[in-house]
Order: sequence, then structure tokens, then C-alpha cells
Amino acid sequence: MSKLKEADYYYGAVLSTLLNHDICPALIEGGKDRQIYDFTTNHKDFRLFLKYRSIPTVEGQDYTSWQFVFSDEDIAKLTEYMKMDLELSVGLVCGRKALPESEYAVLHKDDIQKIFFDEGKKSLTIGRKKGEHAFRISVGGGRDDAHKIKANTLY
Repeated sequence: MSKLKEADYYYGAVLSTLLNHDICPALIEGGKDRQIYDFTTNHKDFRLFLKYRSIPTVEGQDYTSWQFVFSDEDIAKLTEYMKMDLELSVGLVCGRKALPESEYAVLHKDDIQKIFFDEGKKSLTIGRKKGEHAFRISVGGGRDDAHKIKANTLY
């Protein structure tokens, strides 16, 4: 019998959400630290690079954040995909102890360019204030100087 891994819950939740919106995946590369999928929709085709964190780095009443670390291999893959003529998104599954309270943020190609290549980051901290409709990614050392990512985006 095959045992489920922690990553299966997080990647599976994203896949289930996308499938429920009639978006069909094809697995390109899978592993514990990341999974990469190609998707086809009626509107566009895209590649989704998924990573997850099972618990927040900081969890307060008004603010929660997660830290994502991208290996040299992750950055090499993103560099390769950025050079290709395809739509690319990075999906960040922001887990919580109570799984239904987990969140999902999406970086689009321009976000990827700014954060990983213009800023040269290999890790990022993404957070969200309670009641806010956007995630914040610190690019200058604080929440006030942050790159905003729209919440409730699937891909």
C-alpha cells in the first residue's frame, strides 16, 4: 500500500482546486520540494511551478507569513522557463495547522522577474494581514516596502 506524504496534501489541494475550474494538468516534474505542471485551459496554456510550506513562519492575530527557500536548482529551472515562450507562474501553498485555513498565492512572470532576477532573491517571505485582499512579499526589508500579490488568483 502506498503511503501519502505531507506534500501530497498541499499539491493535491491545488490540483483539486484547478480541476474544479476545468483546468487540466500534466505533470512535468515531481518531488518533495516542488512540483511542476503544464496546464491547458480555454484561455491559455501555462506552466505552474509549485512549492509549499506546511506551517507559517509567523502567525499572529493580524498578520501571518511564510518563508519559501528556492534552491540553486529551482532558480536554474525558473531561469530556463523564463527563457521559453510560455506563460509561467509560481504557486506558493501557504499551509496552516488547520488545513482548511491554508492559503494559495500565485506569482506571475513579471513578479518572478522582479523578485528572483531583478532583486536576486533566493528566498522570499510572503505574508498577509487579516482582511487584506493581497499578499505582500518583502523586497526591501519590511512590510511597507513590499511587492503586492493579488489574493484569490488560481494561476
